[in-house]
Amino acid sequence: MINLNQVQNSGNTCIFIRLGEKNLNGYDLSSEGKKQSLGLAEKLCLLNRQIKVFSSPEQRCIETATIINNRINGESSNILISNTLGKPGIQVKNEIEYAKLTDNLRCRDVFSEWKKGKYSEAMYRPETIKEKILPFFESTLLGDGIAVYISQSGTVACTGYALNLIDYNNVNDDWVNYLDGYILRL
Repeated sequence: MINLNQVQNSGNTCIFIRLGEKNLNGYDLSSEGKKQSLGLAEKLCLLNRQIKVFSSPEQRCIETATIINNRINGESSNILISNTLGKPGIQVKNEIEYAKLTDNLRCRDVFSEWKKGKYSEAMYRPETIKEKILPFFESTLLGDGIAVYISQSGTVACTGYALNLIDYNNVNDDWVNYLDGYILRL
């Protein structure tokens, strides 16, 4: 789970995280994933800041975002869904080519090879991702609040790498843990 100690008391803050733990069927959050999502929401509440929650259109991301948002902002508030965060995600240049990769390889293996310059027909390079994600963050931030973005592991890994904030090395199963990611202050 992401360490919120890096969050300041003021200023624009982006928290970009992977969805909660999923069931083995891959479609829904597990009971542990729901519990972890609620735990993260409790920690976010302690920050005593205005928080807006964004989600990938993927079902598990929406489920994670809804749990977090409902605890922070109440059940009558809505999460905001963005294709930038998933389906296919900001890193994807060609959905068909990307689908071929992810049908045959684990996302972490695609990411490792992408960092070496492979898969340019399917995925944008880090510089392009950075050029695309920063305006998205700037357009979705609150005046002096926190924006929480929930996505899949590949989008978290690629954007974090493009922004020079985090690098998952895919060694000893070093990959994006559930509810982990990065914090960016703008």
